[in-house]
Amino acid sequence: MSVSLLTRLDGGEVDGVSMANVSLLRLDLTGGNAPGNKHFKLRPVFQAAHREGIHRLVSFGGPWSNHLHALAALGREQGLQTVGIVRADDGCADTAMLAEARAWGMHIERVSRSEFRLRNEADYLAAVAARFAPCKVIPEGGAGPAGVRGCGDIATLLRQVAPWARRILLPVGTGTTLAGVVRGLGSGCEVIGISALRGATDLESRVQQALAGRAVQDGGIARWQILHQEHCGGFARVTAPLQAFILAFERVHGVPLDPVYTAKMLYAIHRRLRAGEWSAQQPLLAIHTGGLQGRRGFDWLA
Repeated sequence: MSVSLLTRLDGGEVDGVSMANVSLLRLDLTGGNAPGNKHFKLRPVFQAAHREGIHRLVSFGGPWSNHLHALAALGREQGLQTVGIVRADDGCADTAMLAEARAWGMHIERVSRSEFRLRNEADYLAAVAARFAPCKVIPEGGAGPAGVRGCGDIATLLRQVAPWARRILLPVGTGTTLAGVVRGLGSGCEVIGISALRGATDLESRVQQALAGRAVQDGGIARWQILHQEHCGGFARVTAPLQAFILAFERVHGVPLDPVYTAKMLYAIHRRLRAGEWSAQQPLLAIHTGGLQGRRGFDWLA
């Protein structure tokens, strides 16, 4: 398993740039129908639900939500009911993601954008919990303390398959995966997050809050930072240069990418290597967080 989850990007140059110093931790190859970092985030929630005798899990997401897709898959596997509260976009047809989630037994409830904006408000969450009781309500994206604990297992896996890694990069959405990995690694490591969102200036405070008061290893926690200028226009947006990079990268290395998260991280690495900002001799470990099921939302990847 260790060898199969680690891919060295030494197959050739992408647009004249070698990425031979970069290795990928292939979380996209883990988790079955809930691949990538999502099953790590959700594992503690399912464990708690079984322990407490709760049979329904409720969460939030957009029409192409990897999180809801993974929640539905794990619910089916583990015999728990799932409910997805979905932001209503133009049109009512299910995306491929929602169609699969529905086929796996998830109850899909579409709400207006104005209602969806309340998903982090205490009163609204209490009303949702009362409506679907008895249930557990999971924050969007699997964020929260349980998600951070689950993502600590990614750090454990990283130490197993790449004990040499000292500089680790990963894409960032809610900051949950970053917090879990940082907490699970010692102070001899540096973790660099590549934000997939535009203007998410609260990410650092979210990560700090997730790390505050949490038990850590004797060696402390990893140093960390988040780069905010690599979003390529915003969440789920793809620029022409990013699109060209993805297609070239996949031709050279044969590793499929999702345009929302992992591709932006690798494009940021590529650009910094090309500009000489990062050394091509320093080993880098980049985490492929999955999300490949969402490729169906991009016609040019078909």
